[in-house]
Amino acid sequence: MPLRWSGCSSTRRCRPPYTTGMGSVIRNLFISAIRLPLPYPYPEGRDMPGIQHRVMKVIALTLGAATVLSGCASNVAESKPTAASEGAIVVEHAYGTLELGSAPERVITLGLLETDVAVNLGITPVAIAKFFATADGVAPWLAPELDDVPEIIDTTTTGANGAELDVESIAALKPDVIIATTYSQLSQYYDQLSAIAPVLGPSDKNYLQLPWRDQTRAIAAALGLSDEVEARIDLVEEQLATAAADNAVTDGHDYTLSLGTPDQIKVMNDPADASVEVMNAFGMTFSTTAAALPGLGDGSGSAGVSEENIAALDADIVMIGYFGADTRTFWESSTLFQELSAVKDGGYIAMDLSDSTALRNPSPLSIPYVIQSVIVEQIVPALQG
Repeated sequence: MPLRWSGCSSTRRCRPPYTTGMGSVIRNLFISAIRLPLPYPYPEGRDMPGIQHRVMKVIALTLGAATVLSGCASNVAESKPTAASEGAIVVEHAYGTLELGSAPERVITLGLLETDVAVNLGITPVAIAKFFATADGVAPWLAPELDDVPEIIDTTTTGANGAELDVESIAALKPDVIIATTYSQLSQYYDQLSAIAPVLGPSDKNYLQLPWRDQTRAIAAALGLSDEVEARIDLVEEQLATAAADNAVTDGHDYTLSLGTPDQIKVMNDPADASVEVMNAFGMTFSTTAAALPGLGDGSGSAGVSEENIAALDADIVMIGYFGADTRTFWESSTLFQELSAVKDGGYIAMDLSDSTALRNPSPLSIPYVIQSVIVEQIVPALQG
């Protein structure tokens, strides 16, 4: 049982009472003092106007703290909180703008990442997206963090065909907000969901390429918990760095990650996939052969490989998750499959679907799981022979 503190609501897991919104305090004092909007963050390379500079100096001296604000740019759009009245939440995303008058209490999450981030920040959603690979619909890295399993919503997909979303059941739960940054069918259901509650979508509709940190920050902003999220991200970064140093044998090796189906193997071919960043942390590189394959165009970031072309999967480490034991037997019994250098040299890993899903859906909860279950327990032994 996790430690609990006082002052917690029924839908919110307890957080330590020492959490303080220092950034919000400074911002509010600043605005109150000069009655002008505060540039947040203030553009780099420009001097702060005199009166604002003097007020900020007074606040810093009074509180004994310094707030360093900086902005950054990336190749993909980030969901960004915008200026709003005190207590209000405004986050822009690819489908529109999420607006809330205050931090939400009843939260629904329609993707694995969304659920992980909410729970990691102390929020227990009233309903979560179904995890397809377990009997109870809860991911193995999430289960230890939950005291009780919330309502399960079926959002599973097969190829480009999504399960029909039970919009009426979602409406009956009376959510304050619906977080759907990795829900693959959001474009189809956005209008219906928005009629129920404010919806947070991804900052870019090609959400598979969005860095987990940026998505984590956007979700935290929608939950009114931006002040708490950076510590969670920093902890994961430290875990990655420590694990990489402890498992240096992974450095310099390439890999492929695939899903085995009865008629083809779907090998990940998108070098911008969210999983690549995690593997890069261990010095592993995405196969250039796989990256050159033509995509399926079904939104999965994958290419289809037939038995005769199976050599395209080869790398130092070949990871394949299978839909069923029969599918695995079919592919592993192929003569061409057995000729892969990874199979001959011990670099082939028949991966549990939970493991491959965790790798492709990095989050503050799934990354520590990947470090132990995928890197330490599978990849490192395979490379050590």
